Amino acid sequence: MRSESTRSGVIETLFVLAAFVAFGLGWAEFVARAPAAGSPYPAQMVDDTRAEPSIWLLDGFNVLHAGPLGGRDRSEWWTATRRDELLEIAARFDDRSAEVWVVFDGPREADPRDDTSGPHPVFAPSADAWLLERVRAADDPGRIAIVTADRKVADRARHRGARVYSPRDFLSRCETPTSS
Repeated sequence: MRSESTRSGVIETLFVLAAFVAFGLGWAEFVARAPAAGSPYPAQMVDDTRAEPSIWLLDGFNVLHAGPLGGRDRSEWWTATRRDELLEIAARFDDRSAEVWVVFDGPREADPRDDTSGPHPVFAPSADAWLLERVRAADDPGRIAIVTADRKVADRARHRGARVYSPRDFLSRCETPTSS
């Protein structure tokens, strides 16, 4: 009787171990087939050898809210001071050869900026529509990076061939000023 009980215990233990191994192998397969960051396609289908985007289009107020404002109160985010703050941050983007455009929703206000070397500010009735039109009109949408946290805009831009980056990813590539 005792040997049958022992055999039953060994079989149960082996079954539990086999279940853990099967789960682990299944999980590894799931992770290997998971979409690459920012892509609806499995990692094996994504070509990450593409060149770095040369045109970066920022959804201005979206990036401002996710970055410098950190999701705080929006009452000041529509001000010229906040827009200038974002333009100053974007001017420190680590790829100096990249063309950076920051589009803001709303009518253009008087812009004292004479510096054409930094990011290009744009004012449009709809920043989302402006971003997607730029991707749609591009000869090579793969050269364009859209920076937004808006999922609908991101999905539509990806569908058109652009690469999408989160505001945090973009901002992490902007050098912080050194204090003297």
